[in-house]
Amino acid sequence: MNLQHLGSIYRLIEQFELISRIDLSKISGFAPASITNLTRELINSQFVIERAVQNTIVRGRPAVGICLSPFYWHYLAVTLSEKSLDISLCELNGKLVRHLQVALDKNVTLEAFIGNAIQAFLKKYHEETNHILACSLCILGRIDKFEKRVYLGSEELNPDLQEALQAGFKFPIIVAEHFSMWTFAESHLGNAINCDNVIFLQFDDAINISVLSEGKMIKNEKQKRMNIDKVSLPKISELSDSIAFDVPEMERHYLYNQVSNKAIYQLVDLLLPNDLPNDLPNDESKIRFLCEQAQQGNGEAVRIIHHLADNVSYLLMYLTNIFASEKIMINTRLLSVKDLFLQRLALKLQDALLSDEQQVEIITSKFSWNDPAIASSAIKQKLYNGELFANLVR
Repeated sequence: MNLQHLGSIYRLIEQFELISRIDLSKISGFAPASITNLTRELINSQFVIERAVQNTIVRGRPAVGICLSPFYWHYLAVTLSEKSLDISLCELNGKLVRHLQVALDKNVTLEAFIGNAIQAFLKKYHEETNHILACSLCILGRIDKFEKRVYLGSEELNPDLQEALQAGFKFPIIVAEHFSMWTFAESHLGNAINCDNVIFLQFDDAINISVLSEGKMIKNEKQKRMNIDKVSLPKISELSDSIAFDVPEMERHYLYNQVSNKAIYQLVDLLLPNDLPNDLPNDESKIRFLCEQAQQGNGEAVRIIHHLADNVSYLLMYLTNIFASEKIMINTRLLSVKDLFLQRLALKLQDALLSDEQQVEIITSKFSWNDPAIASSAIKQKLYNGELFANLVR
């Protein structure tokens, strides 16, 4: 049995929700006999089921279609951030069945914490977790496969995290990077679907960017994203020289030092010291405070938002002109003031485009950062390429 062919047919069934064998043959290009064999394997392995579709116009035997089965397989979509672990139990079609969020416990190793949290989740919902297909662990950080390093924010994790977790479970554990899975989810299920030329930009603790050009993600052997942390920006405003004093002067105008969360914290401390509450629990709360102040019309808060938008627009100006991108997808914690931030960004960007006829749409993410659809992307990819069927089909 060709596992890649099996994955291709599974993907078509998922995409169309209910489809006949005849239509599967026409769309896939596989012979009807091959479709019969492939769908039989998927049915026997309980991934899909047959469902009658009664035609109300023409009397006679109901047509038979194929759809994903909601009765047997489930999977775990897990998202790891610096503060919490989100565990979601989902059906094959992505429907959320159960969800649990657990605060990170720094008193135990991360591997032990994640393993124990998943085991506790399985025990709590044991009646619904008898047939787990796989578990994806989506890390809000960076996975450098070439250097064999894994980062959660700025913290370096055990590079053998996947192997350590796999030892405790019989089903496959897939460790994936949040940004990579986010771009996949958005381009296949989200707001960038059916668009071939998109720039994906995410800036929080780290800055991640990928470019979809003519339907293909631009990447190299090492990674799917571009490393733009050290892109040097001009002096965008007076604020450019007012932060990042903890790095050498020649690095002060690096993109990372001007628009990352670290830069935002410094700008809030600099321009809003008298407004800043003393009881903020952590630095992340400063971004929420900044957005609240900007919404209320605080001039200094608006100044910070404009500074950040102007820096980002300078970068996007070059990328948009090079790749002729139709859309730019932005994901940042500043989206609670997206009208203020995105309007400024769009205005600056449109002024900088080389052609007056070129129009670029700035869009935002369909999914929240811990939406199980993002972590689910790692499992879907393994299904589509057939890897997860290897030990399950006869």
